[in-house]
Amino acid sequence: MKSKLVVMGGSFNPPTIAHFRLMQEAVNSINASRGIFVPACDSYVRKKLKKLQCQNETLSESLRLEMLGSFCEKDSRFEVSNIQILKQRFGHDFEMLEDLQEFYPECEIYFVTGSDKLGVLPRWHRINEFLEKFRILVAKRGDDIITGSWQKFTFTIPDEILNISSSLFREKLRNNDESAKNLVTPQVWQLMNKNGKIPWNTIDKFRDEYDFLSNFYEAEITFDGLTYGSNEAAFQAQKCMTHDEKLSFTECRPAKSKSLGRSVNLRPDWEAVKVGLMTQIVRAKFTQNPELGAKLVATGEKIIIEKNTWGDVFWGVNARTGQGENHLGKILMQIRDELRSN
Repeated sequence: MKSKLVVMGGSFNPPTIAHFRLMQEAVNSINASRGIFVPACDSYVRKKLKKLQCQNETLSESLRLEMLGSFCEKDSRFEVSNIQILKQRFGHDFEMLEDLQEFYPECEIYFVTGSDKLGVLPRWHRINEFLEKFRILVAKRGDDIITGSWQKFTFTIPDEILNISSSLFREKLRNNDESAKNLVTPQVWQLMNKNGKIPWNTIDKFRDEYDFLSNFYEAEITFDGLTYGSNEAAFQAQKCMTHDEKLSFTECRPAKSKSLGRSVNLRPDWEAVKVGLMTQIVRAKFTQNPELGAKLVATGEKIIIEKNTWGDVFWGVNARTGQGENHLGKILMQIRDELRSN
């Protein structure tokens, strides 16, 4: 007798306790040996959220995979597949299940869908082949009436998770509603916070009370023997290969420094050394200006993100897409930790 495998696809943006409990119920209902979460690719999620005018709330593929991975630590029967992400597919559940069948040839595959989707089932991609090769496992509300062949493989959604969804979670975050925390597991919440996705635990605007975090904030620093009026000037000067070239930045305001930095004869090792130099310069700013160091420490445990509108995804995060490596934010948090420990 073949072992049974339950597959649940979705955006999981983010995965909620409803997804976790739903998979448990699905696996238990047919005594399956494992349950596999298959998150959609970034482009699919982004397109979906763009229609809702909240594209910037798209979580990265790596973060969604990590969050789902935390589910597997809670229940050893669970796994996560990145097959849709690897192939960058828009939906196409049939092809996804075919791929999984190759990995698990000994298993009978059950695909989870809501009872509200049964009406549109005939319009599913390659539905006839789908029903020949795989089974549909229907998740229904307590008062739903399932008729025909669908009655054979159904399970009831627990009442306590009926109204929990990723969209509700995002709405609560948008409204700074701390009850959002109740919709996800503690592990998912920690990952959201660690990645700067919890608004009230995040600093992502370097203006007003947090203007001092910006490299454009004018505070004198001495670096490598020269004194500059801002971190921006000091950093842009390091692109140069000679002392005289660097000297020209000592009298520049931040905006002028950035502009001038685009036209210098760039040192050949710039890409390899720029993060280290930025770290040294940020450290100099907050150690040579103790009042600024105290303000940085006073930000506590807040996640610092250099969110910007000019599309920088290396030093910061693109405000439109929500994507970026945020190296400047990470450096600021590193220096904060150093100051706190001294």
